[in-house]
Amino acid sequence: MRTLWRGNANAWECDELGHLNVRFYLAKAWEAVEALAGELGMHAAFQPGATATLIAREVTVRFLAEARPGAPLVIRGGVRTFDAAGMTADLVMDHAALGRPAAAFTVHLDHADPASARPFAWSARAREALDALRADQPPECAPRSLSVAAPSPDVSLARADVLGLEEIGRGRINSQDADRFGRMRLEFSMGKVSDSVIHLSSGFPEQWRAYQAGAPLNAASALLEARILMRRWPVAGEGYVIRSGLAGVNRNVRHLVHWICDPVSGAPLWTMQGVGCLLDLDTRRLKPVEGGALSAMQATVIEGLEA
Repeated sequence: MRTLWRGNANAWECDELGHLNVRFYLAKAWEAVEALAGELGMHAAFQPGATATLIAREVTVRFLAEARPGAPLVIRGGVRTFDAAGMTADLVMDHAALGRPAAAFTVHLDHADPASARPFAWSARAREALDALRADQPPECAPRSLSVAAPSPDVSLARADVLGLEEIGRGRINSQDADRFGRMRLEFSMGKVSDSVIHLSSGFPEQWRAYQAGAPLNAASALLEARILMRRWPVAGEGYVIRSGLAGVNRNVRHLVHWICDPVSGAPLWTMQGVGCLLDLDTRRLKPVEGGALSAMQATVIEGLEA
């Protein structure tokens, strides 16, 4: 695997939990994807006038260790597989000073027309470069708790009403959220959910009650894994609404599903499944569900809920 990005966790990228916010893991990973495109000879793939680019259709992220403010980070990556008009890339973000991984990413990418986003075939030269960049799947990218099922065909605001999914977020794709081609940047597929997940009171009732009581926050929601499935890339100026539910829970983790939909048509823009936990902010360790709270949370689980 080749080194594709090197930098740090800026203080302004860290959140109320005192570590790098999930959105910025994806922002740095996407810079690594752009560097990987350069390794393929696609040096202008993300510049005005590009004739071909890379567009993500599915991303899996595994958070392996906290990145605190100032932590030096490095991302290495390679191509696991490719087909006629796409590829699967694996990326590992390491704590450069500690020599251990902070996060791992698997990104499924289309080789696409920048304007229409339609995939088209690689050139013979690109296929040679892809072959040279092949790398075995690193152990950090191996499947853990997430489903690998095909995207659910039954996602819509109407279906969310039937299932009783909570509305946890609503907003717009702002001009600063968009890439060079006007589409929402990948980092905001997670960032928009991260900004709203506190509203999922069934998923993190302990945190919700702390805010209700005005009590000091000694534990908060943290994401361990996530899988993002892009259905249609929204563009600057469009709105979105997030409908979410609890798909499962045990003493240690909560399985969450988020449907992000077009508020006008009700059709899906992207969906996300996540495995989250409650992080003890003093010990920096997972905090198990206590007492009868587990039974109360299990009663809110929506059976069969999928992304």
